[in-house]
Amino acid sequence: MSAAASALGVRGPTGVLVGLLLACRAAPTQPPEAAEPVRVPFVEARLAHPTVLRTVAPSPERLGAPRTPDGARAVHYGGATGPLLAWFATPPGPGPHPLLVYLHGGFALAPSDFEAVRPVLDAGFAVMTPSWRGENGNPGALELLFGELDDAAAAIAWARGQPEVDARRVHVLGHSVGGGLAALLSLRPDVDVVDTASIGGIYVPATFVRWAKGDGNAKLVRFDPALRHERELRVLGPHVAHMVHPHTAYLGRDDAPFLPNAESVREAAARVGAPFVVETVDGDHEGSRATGIAAWLAAHGATR
Repeated sequence: MSAAASALGVRGPTGVLVGLLLACRAAPTQPPEAAEPVRVPFVEARLAHPTVLRTVAPSPERLGAPRTPDGARAVHYGGATGPLLAWFATPPGPGPHPLLVYLHGGFALAPSDFEAVRPVLDAGFAVMTPSWRGENGNPGALELLFGELDDAAAAIAWARGQPEVDARRVHVLGHSVGGGLAALLSLRPDVDVVDTASIGGIYVPATFVRWAKGDGNAKLVRFDPALRHERELRVLGPHVAHMVHPHTAYLGRDDAPFLPNAESVREAAARVGAPFVVETVDGDHEGSRATGIAAWLAAHGATR
């Protein structure tokens, strides 16, 4: 594995996975796209414009069904495409416990995703790490921040219904593309959570135009990136006026591609008084995952 691949946290030796994880990062060569605010509430706009995929296929990151991490149990929640794999764990002691639903980066769920939030489990939170349609042998196709949002909502609903979980204290945190989903969940009034947060997960509409032109990224953009609605319905920025849950965006100080993205959304949110906050932590795109999780836990407090 190359030094560059190692620095990006690539899960395997192939160049394909290098390209996939590079796809989670916005190119630093252009400023964020200036998008006009969308006046129609996000949920209504999304229902009025279902995505059209030019390629219907599973995620190219083919990890299959990986080993269940120690202390977790494999469960399946009901997604629109069929049962979807997740890992669920609760801390020792009587519940119900507060819950963190952690949305993984990349395009498949791996044991390292659960291990990243083990400190949250150790602090007294229940933890759920779901996978999405088209991943890990799940039914369905990769839609890239579209249908996966419905899967995330379904995963939260499943977790809130577990007897070990305090349904009044459910939080969402995502890294990279999972952070993009967490940001979009802040627009969903049908999702009952305390708050949402992302680590290196604030994208802009122009992100997908650039990805479609990249050697390793184009296979991820299965919709027509020339269509404005297809781009805008996959990012938070144009919809900040319709936020219904607070969102904190953790950004690594060395994660240069994402810093201007987050600043553009912060400015848009400030203009309309939306609950969007940016916090900087140490690290680059991959390194900021651990520091972002630590910052999230410091802000939310250990329960024991």
